[in-house]
Amino acid sequence: MSSWKAYAAGVAWSSIFGLSFLVTKGALEAFSPVTLLFLRFALATVALGALVPAGIVKLGYRGKPKLPLVLICVFQPILYFTFETFGLREVASSTAGLVIGALPAAVAALSVPLLREHLSGRQVAGLVLSIAGVALVVLAGDAGTEGVASAAGAAEADSLGGVLLVVGAMLSAAFYNVYSRKASVRYSPAETTFAMMATGAVFFGLLVVLEGLTSGWSGIFAGATPAALGAVAYLGILSSVVAFFLVNLSLSRLKAAQASIFGTLTTLVSLVAGVLLRGEPFGLVQILGASGIVLGVWMTNARSAGGQLAS
Repeated sequence: MSSWKAYAAGVAWSSIFGLSFLVTKGALEAFSPVTLLFLRFALATVALGALVPAGIVKLGYRGKPKLPLVLICVFQPILYFTFETFGLREVASSTAGLVIGALPAAVAALSVPLLREHLSGRQVAGLVLSIAGVALVVLAGDAGTEGVASAAGAAEADSLGGVLLVVGAMLSAAFYNVYSRKASVRYSPAETTFAMMATGAVFFGLLVVLEGLTSGWSGIFAGATPAALGAVAYLGILSSVVAFFLVNLSLSRLKAAQASIFGTLTTLVSLVAGVLLRGEPFGLVQILGASGIVLGVWMTNARSAGGQLAS
């Protein structure tokens, strides 16, 4: 696979993920977090499974080490989407995009002990700056959104707990990036993606059953309007099957730090979409935090004087 195709895949998945924060935020008005996640991954699993008989998707897990695949599925989708979806009930989608924007720096940090990659002094400085940007958003909490009005009235404020959940999602995604890079030696992007989708469908399906037994079944799918189902289709097909296939494809061709740099585009898309389409707050604290994250990510992943991506 040529390098331009790998980078094109990165641009595509980061754009899809950037809009997914906004779509998830809207879908959570109709479904509970676990119901939304179950519908998303069940649809993705069915869509991928339907392509297997036609030979479009080829799966072959026999005789391969299972631990790398298990680790991927634990961090993504179980931990990441649990943290992200519950966090998005408490924070603006633009805030979630800001925090997730620190992912490349987190991946660079993990690549040292797990992938034995070397970090230069500039990369360490960038890593610290990105973490400081995330910390600024976290510590600001509700104060960072004061005085900013939405198109429909006063904008919702971010809760500290919600921001911390999104930070947990970002860290889970960082571990996923690293372990997916390791697993790409034995597993194809299609095999990794199908395992992730099936794991998500089973795990969150069990949680839906538990929710139905404890809270009643009547309200689980009560909010299934055409708009809500359209959001599920976007999350299940584009943001799960297509985007994760592109993620696993880029991770199989690029270094973990190289592939994760496209998270900055995810941040930009989510910020613009949240502010313009939902009137979400974006005040001074968010501007300072975003500046620290983006500058730190650039310092961590920018090309060196020799023209190669620093690693």
